[in-house]
Amino acid sequence: MFAQEPILTITHQGQTVSATYQELLARSDLTIVTETPWTQGNTEFKGISAQALLAWMGVKQADLKVIALNKYWAEIPYSDIEKYNPVFAIQNNGKPMQIRDRGPIWSIYPLSSSGELDNEILHSRMVWQISSIEIITP
Repeated sequence: MFAQEPILTITHQGQTVSATYQELLARSDLTIVTETPWTQGNTEFKGISAQALLAWMGVKQADLKVIALNKYWAEIPYSDIEKYNPVFAIQNNGKPMQIRDRGPIWSIYPLSSSGELDNEILHSRMVWQISSIEIITP
């Protein structure tokens, strides 16, 4: 399906790590089943959690600047990571996410777990077609 070309770059303190689909799949540690404003009914999203991504990069606490292919970006504050642990989904209902279907990576919050999560602020942080993540340490 995907070649071994990187689908994500992660930058922290001047260092850049590139990750392929297979590398992200191997590090996938979280599945969230939730409804979103852009999908119908409950959808299963699987990928690497924000907490696991930080741990992989050797960072205990940081905000994340998530950047899409079209250069749209949003900042996911560490308070969200700590409280909601969003996932950087690479699979949707067990299938790799394609660019035309908001892939290859989509930041997903567990919106269905609480009514307080289903709001415009968190919706704006659910970036699809992610190509890079910048780790912003205090």
